[in-house]
Amino acid sequence: MSSGSIKRYLGQFEGHETLTLAGPFCDPSATLGEPVIFVDGGARCRKPGQGIAVGDGDSFDGEMDVLLNRDKDFSDLAFALANIPQGFSEIHLLGFLGGRRDHEIFNFGEVHRFLTAAAPAQVWFDDRVLACSTGRWSFCRHGGFSLGALEESRVRMSGDCLYPCPEPTRFKPLSSLGLSNFGSGTIRLECSRPVFVFFEEPD
Repeated sequence: MSSGSIKRYLGQFEGHETLTLAGPFCDPSATLGEPVIFVDGGARCRKPGQGIAVGDGDSFDGEMDVLLNRDKDFSDLAFALANIPQGFSEIHLLGFLGGRRDHEIFNFGEVHRFLTAAAPAQVWFDDRVLACSTGRWSFCRHGGFSLGALEESRVRMSGDCLYPCPEPTRFKPLSSLGLSNFGSGTIRLECSRPVFVFFEEPD
């Protein structure tokens, strides 16, 4: 099968806004609703007849619906993201944090690339990291968080946070400007380019 298989599968869910991608560190006990794409090792969480599986098989020795060549210059996640059609505005990536640090960092890069090209959308990494495309957003947070960007973005942030940015503020790539903020309710966010919000783990 080819990349068209992903688009045909997702075409069954016209009008749906939420999509889940299960990665190699996805909890096998998690309940995953359709539509769902299992990315290589994430296929260990797949129930019979559920979703679609894509990958090169380097972390899963079972069958893939879309089998990729291991000798390639892009990741399995990059391939899956590139084949998500417009219309999905909330993407949940489960099991893509942890493991090799280079993989984790490059996953952020691929999501940034996806959000740069996509219609307004949010991408969640488990419940630990929220990535937002250009636009206006809000999220609820009771606890510590940090906000950063992989390319220069003008950011306004208001609401229930310790350090707001009431005026458009230039966030340079990977600047520490947004490090160690604290939320106590609903936070409103406006950004000119994609940004990432990292939530601190509870004590």
